[in-house]
Formats: sequence, C-alpha cells, structure tokens
Amino acid sequence: MRLRFEHSLLGSAGALILLAGCTGGSVLEPDRESSFDGSIPLAAVASVEEVCTTIDFESFAHGDQISSMVVPELELEFYVTVWPSNGGLASARVYDTDTMSPPGDPFLAWAGAGSTCPECIGAGNVLVVEDGAGFDSGGASDFGGTFFLDRFSQPDVRIRGLTALGAGSFDDSHRLLIDAEPLATSLATAGVVQPLTPSSEPVIQSFVELVVLSSAQGGFDDLMLCRMMEVPEEPGGTQGGGEGCGFSFWRNPQHADSWSGTGLSPESNLAAVLGGVPATLAKPEHKLAPAELTLAQSLGLRGSGVNKLLRETVAAMLNAGSGGVNFDLTPDQVIELYASAIAGGDIGTTSRTLKTFNNQACPLD
Repeated sequence: MRLRFEHSLLGSAGALILLAGCTGGSVLEPDRESSFDGSIPLAAVASVEEVCTTIDFESFAHGDQISSMVVPELELEFYVTVWPSNGGLASARVYDTDTMSPPGDPFLAWAGAGSTCPECIGAGNVLVVEDGAGFDSGGASDFGGTFFLDRFSQPDVRIRGLTALGAGSFDDSHRLLIDAEPLATSLATAGVVQPLTPSSEPVIQSFVELVVLSSAQGGFDDLMLCRMMEVPEEPGGTQGGGEGCGFSFWRNPQHADSWSGTGLSPESNLAAVLGGVPATLAKPEHKLAPAELTLAQSLGLRGSGVNKLLRETVAAMLNAGSGGVNFDLTPDQVIELYASAIAGGDIGTTSRTLKTFNNQACPLD
C-alpha cells in the first residue's frame, strides 16, 4: 500500500540478489579496486527541504507490541498508547495480514475460510489494537480503539497521509485527528482498504489520534510523516554547478530520443546495469521481482526507500552516460554510491545526494 517520498522504514532494505553471472560474493560490495577515490563533491553545506518518510511497520514481527517509534530519517521519536473500546486491551500490536494465525481476524484476512478483506493482500504488517483475549488467541480487537501518538521529539512534524484497513463497513469508521481536529475520515464506498488524506496538514502541536470506532474493525498502515530538514548540497552552488535531468524527464516517453548516446535503453535490465539489485522492493511495489525490472520500469517505481534509490540511480546513470549532459558524476561513481548504500550504507542520504545531482539544469529539456 503504499507511499512515496524519501524513505520507508523497512527491515529488508539491505538484502541483495546478485546478478547471475556476476563474480564475487553473495552481497553486492563496493569495488575496492576501482579508480573511485571517494572524492565525489558531496554536501559541504545544507539547504532546508521537506523530507518525508512512510512508517509501514515492515521492520516489526507479527505480534510485536509498540509503545514508541523511532524514525531516524526524520531524527524523530514519539510515543504510542491505546485507548481500547469494549474490552480490547490497551496495547498496540503489529498484525501480519499474510498470516492465518491467530484465528478470529477474518476482517484482516485476504485468503482462507471466512476472509473478508481480499484487498488486504500485499498489505503486510499493520497496526491494530490487541484483542481482549490477548494477541495469541484473539489477535486484533473486534471493537476498535484509538491510537494516541504524542510526545513528538521534533516541533515541526506533519502528517501527509495513512492507510485505513477494514474501513468498508460504514462511513467514518476510521478517522484521523490532529490536536483534536478531525482531518480525514473513511468512506464505505472507498473500499475495505483505502488511503486517508488529511484535508490540511497542520504542524502537530501536541497529539494525533488514529481512531477505529467501537462498532468497526481493522487498523492502520503507511503513516506518512514529514518535516523540514537540512539536506546536503553540492559545493559551488545549490545545484552543484553541473547539469542533470530528473527521473521524471527520463521516464517521459516524449523524451525517448534522449536515451540515444547513453549506452542504455529503456529495455535494459536493471540488475545487468547496476551489477545487483535489492532482494525486495518497498511498498507498494513489493510484489515485483527486482531482478526482472527494466530501466524504464525502475524509473516508474512508486514509493520510497530502495524504490526511490533505484529511480535516482537509474536517472543518474542516464545523465552520466549522456554526451548531452555535463553531469558531475561518472557511471562508475554512480554505481559506487549505489553499491555502498545497498550494502549497508545510508539509503536515504544517497537518494537525496543523487536527486540533487539529477535535478540540475537539464540541457535536454
């Protein structure tokens, strides 16, 4: 289900599939013998930009209890408490919609006897209120409750959106409130799984309420948070002093002729070009097989985390290979940055660095 922008809190972002036929070990490592000496003109100063991240709970295990969240990408921490309804427990739990155990939660099941949420397929982990009988036997509560988020460690956090599950029974079954102001409610006609987009995005002054009414069932996923942060810039000016075209330029069919001379084509295999790919993608593209992606498909990936890294890396490879773009990086340097990020580096920072290089004055546009 899910989102977009800078990052996603995933547990498997660093896993890799090695391209068949590549030499080396089982993990894509930076080439220590290459001529790249680390002297890429990375950020010497910083500008203030909006950075967003999507909390999709995939780094947790089925049944994990959540009382607080740490969001490194936003330098943020906040607390999570639950106000249960009708006998539920005051506990926020992670529920894996791919599991059939514990029983009794057909409203989150996409397959099997009694399942009522075929749209939940691919949702993965979601946030639920623990059942009054306990999670091991009851799973998610049948009677909803309110998740109360507060004590935000940063003063400028906003909510861009989230996803409601089990929201097709009646209007207003799932609600988002910020500082007691209702900003988004579910609609029965929008389906069992539906996005909630706030009518406005005020800075959170004190608390957030994610409500599942007592006569409803379900939970929440893909909480997208944003704040203004300092991000790297290249020395010599806010755009690095060179040229570059963003991924949206390269994926536009009207610019297909610009691929000529890059040494690449829209049908080129992503893994073959980069030397390796992540084992899995972030939501909402998690069902795609990374090893089978073409460059054109990679430029169209939705979501954040590794999805964003792949978009920006492919755009950077095209810029670096184009004779019509005075780009700041060589293809080898782009791959070095990508490989370092995937092999355990900072995916978010690398994505933003490549984005800065890519989004300069585009001479091809």
